[in-house]
Amino acid sequence: MRKTLIAEYHTSLAGDEGLTAGFFARLKTMMQERRLLYGAREIGVALRPHLLTRTQYAILSHASEVIAGAFEKIASALLSEPSRMETVGLTAREIKLALVEPKHSASTVTSRLDAFVHGHEVKFVEYNAENPSSLMDQAGLNEILLEVGAMRDMSKRYQLRQFSPEKHLLNALLNSFGEWGGAGAPNIAILDWNGLPTAHEFLLLEEFFASQGIPTLICAPEQLTYENGRLRCGSFPIDLVYKRVIINELLTACDDSHPLIRAYLAGDVCLVNSFRCKMVHKKAAFELLTDEANASWFTAREKEVIRRTVPWTRRLVERKTHHGAREVDLLEHVRKHRPQFVLKPNDDYGGRGIALGDRLTSSEWDAALLAALADDYVVQEKVALRTEVFPIFGESRWALQPMYVDTNPFLFAGRVGGAMVRLSDSPVVNVTSGGGETGFFVIEGEARQ
Repeated sequence: MRKTLIAEYHTSLAGDEGLTAGFFARLKTMMQERRLLYGAREIGVALRPHLLTRTQYAILSHASEVIAGAFEKIASALLSEPSRMETVGLTAREIKLALVEPKHSASTVTSRLDAFVHGHEVKFVEYNAENPSSLMDQAGLNEILLEVGAMRDMSKRYQLRQFSPEKHLLNALLNSFGEWGGAGAPNIAILDWNGLPTAHEFLLLEEFFASQGIPTLICAPEQLTYENGRLRCGSFPIDLVYKRVIINELLTACDDSHPLIRAYLAGDVCLVNSFRCKMVHKKAAFELLTDEANASWFTAREKEVIRRTVPWTRRLVERKTHHGAREVDLLEHVRKHRPQFVLKPNDDYGGRGIALGDRLTSSEWDAALLAALADDYVVQEKVALRTEVFPIFGESRWALQPMYVDTNPFLFAGRVGGAMVRLSDSPVVNVTSGGGETGFFVIEGEARQ
């Protein structure tokens, strides 16, 4: 059904004489009005949404929830043996803060797995455990796509399921606040630096939270004060911080006298996600999933899902390790089998610093390995990526183009609640590095007549 639906959709687009420069300008204006932007750039780039069958979405959701549960077990194991936190790259300050009790149980309340789905196969390549971006994009992009005639026709002929991640987010925040010991509706601060390209999303979240009766304010770390047991942004008292600021950036800019850190250490503010999320946000946490030495941490079902969905990953240091059944010298093995591997910074985002072995010459790969050894990197087995044809539009025309597409489920307290979808002509699929997004629906079946 999925292939048939997409073929019909593209045929309908080909016969639509209304797909003109004026129509594309209207779509871009709608994105501007709805703040569907990354900086000044509209995020929507395609004339059709990404589509999964009900079975595909069920497989993706089940695997995501199992892996999220496995990451919680990793966090528990590290908390029980804090000396191991260094093995995934936590700094001394990050360890100190991770050991502070946040007064709600999950190390990661809201997160996103970055995944590639092909048929019934799912591969996870990263875990965004620091409060991921793009929660508000899908509903807006879906709404804009309904301006396309082919989309309106498809929505009449098929049952299409869509999602509201922002509702799941708010429920997760309120549940965490109650677990922390709060009562009633909390005052929420959405916290990140001023002037970021993601600021449009903060405004959408602020509006949504306020529409649900939750007082909300966007503020930057430098605007916070902490006196008499109360964290504030100006005159606004804060009960819960929805922390969008990245921990290592906060700790680089601020010492332990910062109001947020003082309030957190004193237990005077509910922080989501707490500083404990850093334990599993580090990409080296994938090594703890894929190292057989840790197999006792996981159930048989978890081990099977890990085996099928998580690529072999190791923190890049000179040592011996196991790849499959063989013990190998890590550096020599990665150097020798360059096309099979990808290098990634252990704690960065936006596609920065990624080196694809099959895109580099041997000498370029050797140089990348030397640079990675001098920094903090992981090496990960390359996932086989396949492109899918999408109708991509610009200022004046559209064309069917092969695009890399990732399907990235949002998780709230370990349960999937929708996904974001990114498109790129590069295998490094990321909006920050120039990619775009599109809408997302699950095909439930043909519409009832």
